[in-house]
Amino acid sequence: METLKGVVVDIIERIYREERINIERAAELCAKAIEGGGLIYLFGTGHSMLMALELFYRAGGLAPIYPILDPNLLGLSGGRLSTELERLPGYAKALFNYYRPKAGSALIVISVSGKNAAPVEAALEGKARGLSVVAVTSVEYSKRLRPANPYGKRLYEVADVVIDNKVPEGDAAIEVYGRKTSAVSNIANAFILHAIEAEVVARLARRGVEPELWTSVNVPGGEERNRELLEKYSWIKFL
Repeated sequence: METLKGVVVDIIERIYREERINIERAAELCAKAIEGGGLIYLFGTGHSMLMALELFYRAGGLAPIYPILDPNLLGLSGGRLSTELERLPGYAKALFNYYRPKAGSALIVISVSGKNAAPVEAALEGKARGLSVVAVTSVEYSKRLRPANPYGKRLYEVADVVIDNKVPEGDAAIEVYGRKTSAVSNIANAFILHAIEAEVVARLARRGVEPELWTSVNVPGGEERNRELLEKYSWIKFL
């Protein structure tokens, strides 16, 4: 436990120290999107898709958040199927055809390796549809990998803003008997996403724009305060 704590604290401190400017740049893209009537879309595959859920319909979180979800990519239909679909060209494009993200919005794509078809295709689709694209990825790890997609690119090469999550090669961070354990990507990614969101809220408030925030339904009056937002954004799938 102490070893894991040390690894996690080191990663988060490095993110804060080295990626702060990029987090602020990402927040500015997201704030401008919301000011212009757009949304913040999130996309990931495998365990990174959990990060698309991390900010969605969350107490204290922004209402104009739209996760691009797929149970097959998440692994709910089988882990091996999720792996195959992440590598399948055209799958992310089909999802974007289904979700039809709104032009002028922001898209955050999360992928540790950033090499497979789905995250790269998602970023390219977002750009083609008029969205600003933010990548959350392990840059040094990704640079050591060949693109495993027909576009010949890795995620960090196709985004408008890149945030390096500092995750080690293969995600697992602690060596035991010559193997690695303790994946740390979602801890790092959650910090990054909440940092972006906190900065978006602060920027909107400074500009005189009241942020649309969810209230916990487990506090008095929470459901009543959320009712107007639920009605306004009822067209978002999964709400």
